[in-house]
Amino acid sequence: MKTVVIVFLVASVCIQTATSSKLNVRKKRAWIVDSLTMEEEHPGPFPYKLGDLNIEKKVIEEYSIHGQGIDKDPKGILSVDRNGSVYAHGKVDYEEYKRLRITLSKKHTVVAVVIDILDLNDHAPVFNRDVYEIAVDEATQQGKPLVTVLATDNDQPGSANAQFTLRIVSVSPAASSAHFFIQQRTGEQAGTISFKGYLDYEEAQKYTILVEAKDHGKKMQLSSTSTVILNLIDKHEHPSELTGKTKDASNSLDSKMMKQVGVMERLQSGPMLEANKLAMCLSEETADITALSPVLYSPPLHFQLTGDVQGKWRLQSNYGPSVRLIKESSVRAGDHEVTLEISDSQGQQSVQTLSLRVCDCELSADCRDPAKQMNVFAVAIMILSIPVLLGILWMLYCQIRAKKCGKQQMNSVEDSKQFLSADTHSIETC
Repeated sequence: MKTVVIVFLVASVCIQTATSSKLNVRKKRAWIVDSLTMEEEHPGPFPYKLGDLNIEKKVIEEYSIHGQGIDKDPKGILSVDRNGSVYAHGKVDYEEYKRLRITLSKKHTVVAVVIDILDLNDHAPVFNRDVYEIAVDEATQQGKPLVTVLATDNDQPGSANAQFTLRIVSVSPAASSAHFFIQQRTGEQAGTISFKGYLDYEEAQKYTILVEAKDHGKKMQLSSTSTVILNLIDKHEHPSELTGKTKDASNSLDSKMMKQVGVMERLQSGPMLEANKLAMCLSEETADITALSPVLYSPPLHFQLTGDVQGKWRLQSNYGPSVRLIKESSVRAGDHEVTLEISDSQGQQSVQTLSLRVCDCELSADCRDPAKQMNVFAVAIMILSIPVLLGILWMLYCQIRAKKCGKQQMNSVEDSKQFLSADTHSIETC
């Protein structure tokens, strides 16, 4: 019983020591005390002043200054003088660095200053296809969606530079019986082309529609175009060879059925996530989310965040086989869950839960890999347990030895009573 109690106490001390050490490490966090802004690709002249830090002069003088723009990439871009004034010594590309972070540290105290990079309108909206080509039945009713076009802009999400308007520039040949138009919801990156009136195969067998996407830049507006080709199918055309093709196809249906079962199950359940677990550093702002086998569904796929995500998470874009999830500054290190609704243009949809682990990678290099971190902890426990195990074995040995010696002494006493003439030195002492 004493042995069990000792083992329990030693194990408790080992675990408590490891836990306390881990908590002490997590206490060393860089608190953000000030923030500044810096314009992307600023032409200079250099250096120019970004602003003054709201920090006491004593802190500037006594604390060591490190971080992005100082001694980390992009090195040599920033400097801080004794008065707390921050200067820029070169250009920064928003697409490469959306935020710079510098730290002021002294012993166990660390404070941070962030410099947000302001995006210029240097990207035009880009369609995901140069040409969209589809077949449309002549009997299609007016108002029915014909095709959905999608464009994206790589400027700062949420800014006027990244928002754009879709419009039809031209239709060739000009249609007298049908008026084509495009519908785009506010803030959406996709637009659906439809028509009013009716389609006439006798008037035109093909329509070529030029679509433009123009952003809302204040100083300068950028745009790009894509072509939509509509091939009309005559409603009176019924190919006789269709029956023969259907018969041949039915002969091979059984052999392909088993291969299609998995595909059909996925189609019935709706679009799914390729991975439902992601890890990202606290300093990172985005993570890419990809759909599983997007080619099985009618493009474009639409992603929508649901639940309590206001001020925490948002999507840079809602359409495409993959989207970019943006982490807001209010999100702290730890485990999080977000819920997404994923649907295609034909109405197939599903609700997916994404588990996210946000790590302070400046404090732990193994934070992205929980399994590796647990393995290190397990190895440490094993090493600490070796002396405990050796102690237990020694105690057991001593107990067994003591019992054995006791028996030998008792036997020796009995023998001495029966044989008083025996040599007393023959009794083994323990």
